[in-house]
Amino acid sequence: MDLQALRHELRDAGVYNRHEFRTWAKCFILLSCMLAVITVQLQSELWLTCALMPVAAFFGTAGVMIGHEGGHGALSTSALRNTVCYHLLFPLFGGLGANLWRWKHNQQHHGHPNVEGSDPDIALWPMTTSQDTYDECGPARRWFQRNLQGKAFWPLTSFMTQFLRIKSTRFLIGMLLKDGITKAFVADAACFAGHFVIWMVLPVFLLDASVGNVVLFWFGLWACVGFMLAMVFAPAHMGLDIVRDHDDPWLLQLETTRNLLMPRWLSFFFIGLDYQVEHHLFPKIPHQNLPKASKIVKAWAAREGVPYQEIGYFSSLVDVTRFMHDAWRRPARVNSPVTAPTPVPGAEPLPAAE
Repeated sequence: MDLQALRHELRDAGVYNRHEFRTWAKCFILLSCMLAVITVQLQSELWLTCALMPVAAFFGTAGVMIGHEGGHGALSTSALRNTVCYHLLFPLFGGLGANLWRWKHNQQHHGHPNVEGSDPDIALWPMTTSQDTYDECGPARRWFQRNLQGKAFWPLTSFMTQFLRIKSTRFLIGMLLKDGITKAFVADAACFAGHFVIWMVLPVFLLDASVGNVVLFWFGLWACVGFMLAMVFAPAHMGLDIVRDHDDPWLLQLETTRNLLMPRWLSFFFIGLDYQVEHHLFPKIPHQNLPKASKIVKAWAAREGVPYQEIGYFSSLVDVTRFMHDAWRRPARVNSPVTAPTPVPGAEPLPAAE
């Protein structure tokens, strides 16, 4: 694969040019919309408060994904402003640990998508994504995976944000025990603690709300966010091959990642994550430029004779559901056919694609 030619073509097309002001403005609008919905909820009867919860979560999920862009260094040419955005939106606003996400997502997932034992996004306890891991489970889990996993997958995603908060806490404790008090630990821990102050402590004092109601509201809101995060991330990979081993990291990205075709209005809220192929290969491209990059990468893939996968968004949701129904009986692929390895794209700390 002529990767250098692709890099040069993308750079010449200006797809790495940042749109920082526009992105901050977009973030402000999304979070303002979320706040407006929450304001209506606080003044409404219980049925309307519950009915509006997915609406508030919809805007909040899109806002959190701008933090994801900051975490990849795609928001700004300033490393400091990328870090500020990332910490404001992930641990402070979202309660999702910055250091855990950087390890889990930037390093492991981007470097090894759909690879068993390396990609934490397919280690979905108590579920399985391949026959290989199914065979390693106990009888109770195997029964669940055969009979209930397909039906339970989407409902269980509502617990994702809470699982990530537990893992974030454990990750921070592990950092503290291993490295002591570092700048990365302090920034993450302070923002993570600030999340609970903003969402739980302040409403009790400023709104004179009961602790129980505040906690229920927080759980309900972030359960909806977890479900919507799954609807963003899962369709890009689930349904494609689960891999036990591979020869070429670049080809692996193309074989285990697909773009999601959707209306432009919906794409606006995905913050570029409907262009997963380009995002995985070149994660520092700002989301506004991914449609242009997509045309270049798609033409390059056709010239090189390598996969370039796309699927309609709503078809992808059906495909994920079918995949989770049958995953327990689908063996992981043992190897890719290519034997000439190229550098891992997008995985930190070696973002060779950049």
